[in-house]
Amino acid sequence: MVNENAEVNTQLPQPHGWNNRYRLFGSILAIAAVGGVYFAVKAVLAVAHGHWAAAAIAAVSTTIFAIPTVWIVMMFTRRGRLRASVDGTGTALALAAGIRWLTVWFGAVLVAVAGYLLFGSQMGGEFPDVRARSAGFFAVMVVGAVLGLGAMARAARRPRPGLRLSSAGIEFHDAVTAFTLPWPDIVNITGTGVQGNNLRPIIFWPRRGEPAVIANASLYAPNGAALFWMIRYYWLTPAARGELGNGVAVQRLRAGHFPAV
Repeated sequence: MVNENAEVNTQLPQPHGWNNRYRLFGSILAIAAVGGVYFAVKAVLAVAHGHWAAAAIAAVSTTIFAIPTVWIVMMFTRRGRLRASVDGTGTALALAAGIRWLTVWFGAVLVAVAGYLLFGSQMGGEFPDVRARSAGFFAVMVVGAVLGLGAMARAARRPRPGLRLSSAGIEFHDAVTAFTLPWPDIVNITGTGVQGNNLRPIIFWPRRGEPAVIANASLYAPNGAALFWMIRYYWLTPAARGELGNGVAVQRLRAGHFPAV
């Protein structure tokens, strides 16, 4: 049951302590967007001149810059797919499709660099031939891409990270941590208070032991702030936890319809 007297704000505020790093991501967005446009133009020119090797490499390079551009835009605009499921006892939220796109990104880097190294002499003047002067740089990129693909392959074989909320409590697991906390064992839920490279964390403070941390709420819901306030709401409002098993919680999460308390 929803507390009708609670203040509801569809434009939910950011939890205290969240670090959005607007300058960092804004700079990356600008560089990625310019790089994507540059290589897209190069691809069009290469096709017009019949330089097919250059066109293919430029097209793949465009993908390398387009992926982070789209990701950052979706993150800031809170767009994206909410991967939620309800089974009658609770609501499960799956990790965003990051592994898939990271795999594509690492694969694109490998293909672009390998293609340039193999067919640099056939670029037709679209790209300068700097292979001899930059052999070390290209070697590092190839090794990094191969290691990245290997890491993505290992991650794909593991259970997919996920967050589950039920009337009993919270269950969470990802590549580095896992925890289960009954609601009565939680004494506070905050967005700050622990050190670490956390972008938009949800920090659970138990009665005993160390705090449990979800490092980035936005990986499990496009609107990470709404997820934070959702979890606090069901922690503070035991009478409403039935919504976690009937789909109402997912509808409210999509709408950001939770009190910021």
